[in-house]
Amino acid sequence: MKFKRKESFRHALERNVTAECKIPSIKEDNEVIVETESCRLVDLSPSGARIAMPVSLPVEDHPLNVELNFVLYAKPICVEGMIKWKRMQGDEFLYGIDLEADEVMMELIISELKLRRRQEVKENL
Repeated sequence: MKFKRKESFRHALERNVTAECKIPSIKEDNEVIVETESCRLVDLSPSGARIAMPVSLPVEDHPLNVELNFVLYAKPICVEGMIKWKRMQGDEFLYGIDLEADEVMMELIISELKLRRRQEVKENL
C-alpha cells in the first residue's frame, strides 16, 4: 500500500458526513449506467478520501472511477476520484480514493474542512 507521507494533512471526521457516491458501470451492450450509493466519509484530505459503505464494489480487478458529492460545512462539493483499495471493517467496506481535484477544488476542500473543524471545536466547549 502506498502512503502519502508528503501530504499536508488528512482530517478524520468526528461527526458523520453522508456522501453520495456515483459509480459508473458499462453493460454488455456498451450502455453506461450510473448507480448511486449512500456512503459515509471517514476521513478527507485535498487529494484523497476514505469512505465506508455496506456495498462491496468490484475493485480487485482494476481501479474504479467514482464521483463523490457531499457538504462539509456550507458549500456542496462534487469531486471525482479513483478507488484504489478496499478493506472489510465490521459490517461495512472501507475504500481508499485518490481524488482528481484541481487547485480550486483543493482550496475549497481545505476551507470547508477548516470551517467544519472550527464549528466542532465551538460545539465541544
